[in-house]
Amino acid sequence: MSNKNSVLKKTLVGATLLATSPAWAKGGGGMSEGGKSQLGVNHLSLEVTPGYACAVCADVKAVENGKTASNLLPNDLTVAVDPFATSYIELTFTVRDILAQNRNHVLFLVYSPRTSPSPQIPTPRSENKLELDLSALEILAIYSIPSQTMLAQRPTRLGAANPSPHSSVSFSVNLDTSILPIFMRNSEKAYLQAALMTTEAFDNGQYDEMILSELDTIGFVQNQCPENNASIAVSEEGNGTMTITDIYGNTGKTVTSTATSTASVTVSPGKSGGTSIEGTSEPSGGKGSE
Repeated sequence: MSNKNSVLKKTLVGATLLATSPAWAKGGGGMSEGGKSQLGVNHLSLEVTPGYACAVCADVKAVENGKTASNLLPNDLTVAVDPFATSYIELTFTVRDILAQNRNHVLFLVYSPRTSPSPQIPTPRSENKLELDLSALEILAIYSIPSQTMLAQRPTRLGAANPSPHSSVSFSVNLDTSILPIFMRNSEKAYLQAALMTTEAFDNGQYDEMILSELDTIGFVQNQCPENNASIAVSEEGNGTMTITDIYGNTGKTVTSTATSTASVTVSPGKSGGTSIEGTSEPSGGKGSE
């Protein structure tokens, strides 16, 4: 067996252990809890944005109350889809901050249809705690994050760059259109968290070493966002056109971009005392237009 296949097999075994090993039921060690909140050091941020053939919907109250210092979108979202019209529906997930480090890491996204009233594994290094029920947990995505060499930065007249850059990892998930009708019929939710840990800790089953994102919740509805929801959607044609629509159905902004764009939604006072939704986006390609 080639080295490549051996690594792949080892990774898959580790991924399976993540959901089934007794290591999830007990932890051992790690740094003490407490201290300053630092994105990428003791917690992660998870964003859910639309890919093709879907719209991400946010309730106005969730937009007003759910935005945090490290999140662009609320953590409780509804996804409007039509699984009977297309076999390809895509959501995009973005995890940040991934700090440049001299050790290899593993990044994974897990979900469960249920939450747990208390963490089922201690994570003393993480500000965010594991909120998922492990009995039904599945791994939605898993990636190897290689170490990065941090070169010394010389000062300039303008300043000096931080030798440890922050980055984000974005990836798309093709949703199973045969299962989505069940989610919609049963009003089933998907609860998601991202996690990051060193490859060494992952291989040794030391899952108490991971740092976690906040808990994100997504539900599914057919065709259009619920009433009193703002929506963000990406068309299927060309590179994709992302549109942000307010609760009255008015398009506030249209941006031509790829499906892996990220967007933020904020609430601002509308005319005559109403409420409007304003959007900004950061396309990973293409030119925006208003």
